[in-house]
Amino acid sequence: MGKTLKSSTSNRRRFLKATGASVAALTLAGCASDDAGNGGGSGGDSGGDSGGSGGDTGTTTGTPEQSVDEVVIGSNHPLSGSLAATGVGMSNAIKLAAMRKNEEGGIESLDGAEVTVIEGDNQGAQELGGQVSEELLSEGADVLTGCYSSPVTTAATQVAERQGVPFVISIAAADNILQGRDFNYVYRPQPPARRLASDYADLVPSVIRDGGGTIDTAGLFYINNSYGQAIRDSLREFLPEQNVEIVEETAIEFGASNANTQVSRLRSADPDTIIATTYVAGGVLLAQALQDQDYRPPYLTASASATFTDDDAVSDIGEFANGVLDNNYALNPTVDKTAEVRSQFLDNYDQEFSASVGMAYTAAEVIIQAVEEAGSVDPDDINEALKGLSYEDHISAMGAIEFDDQGENVNALGPVNQVQDLSVKVVYPEEYAEADPQV
Repeated sequence: MGKTLKSSTSNRRRFLKATGASVAALTLAGCASDDAGNGGGSGGDSGGDSGGSGGDTGTTTGTPEQSVDEVVIGSNHPLSGSLAATGVGMSNAIKLAAMRKNEEGGIESLDGAEVTVIEGDNQGAQELGGQVSEELLSEGADVLTGCYSSPVTTAATQVAERQGVPFVISIAAADNILQGRDFNYVYRPQPPARRLASDYADLVPSVIRDGGGTIDTAGLFYINNSYGQAIRDSLREFLPEQNVEIVEETAIEFGASNANTQVSRLRSADPDTIIATTYVAGGVLLAQALQDQDYRPPYLTASASATFTDDDAVSDIGEFANGVLDNNYALNPTVDKTAEVRSQFLDNYDQEFSASVGMAYTAAEVIIQAVEEAGSVDPDDINEALKGLSYEDHISAMGAIEFDDQGENVNALGPVNQVQDLSVKVVYPEEYAEADPQV
């Protein structure tokens, strides 16, 4: 494994001023691991009011011992490799949250301290997750976020916990990132795999049945890593409770070039729905194989599949994507801030603001709000602020972000999205819906 390339202009840290200066990303050598995901350029575990990076300022829990002129967020994401398209977007979303806070005047409780973002490239490789966290901390990060792939996040959070530095997960679904690890410094705003699968079982069959459809059987199509397996295991538990029988299960491996064998097995089982759980590329392969075999079940659905909440992927698939129901992360279309942030992101980075990118933005706002409430860059003060946080001014389709003793958001939710006219829309629950479901 190669060494990290260091900037010759600073021996303390390389950083991006989130006011628009260019970023020198920490570039780490290494080969992408198979567990990193099945991305072909996009996709991950999926899967606040603008200046809202700060949101509603709460009571300070700490007092800085010396003048603080910047707060440094370390962003640990895949900036190269097969997951780079979404990983870069997620890191850009964190910069946007910082930029918006700085335009408001910075961290008010720290006399206007500027929010700075430094980036590390984990390349979607599990073996680089912890190394990038260590690099970012040595470069001066006060708090960390990442990593998109569950295996990478598992390694990255271990370092943060050992160093006693808060880590707010941007996206990573596997339950065991937090469950059973007795962590004190790691937090996940978005729903974990178990909650995503539970929301699928509670919500998607109801949407179909309320629309007059029938869903009694299902076939599972999932990426064969900790994220896909975790969704699969929870669907096995929750679907029978909603009178849905799993009649076939088939996995796709990292780096697969097609899904023809998997689709043949699913076709033979003839389920009422196929449930996809993949990174972006895996879902695209599924759609291609279904079309190649001239087969589509009565309902094509997904649970935590990045493919069907990604506008670019939906466009690539074309008309075949219309009608897909996917419970996943979602942006809240009922608040003005969402459209404002989406527009600003497009203007600054010329990228689509997908639900995965939006969750990274929310994670950054959670960090910024915690620092605002802490009034300190001391890791323990920020950590205490995260423990007591109740953050409502965000753009994700769920309630206030509040963490339990394990660092999970007690109000996390995986709403139902549907592709309609090649556009991803929230259709359920009604409080977040921008369109009626079409079934």
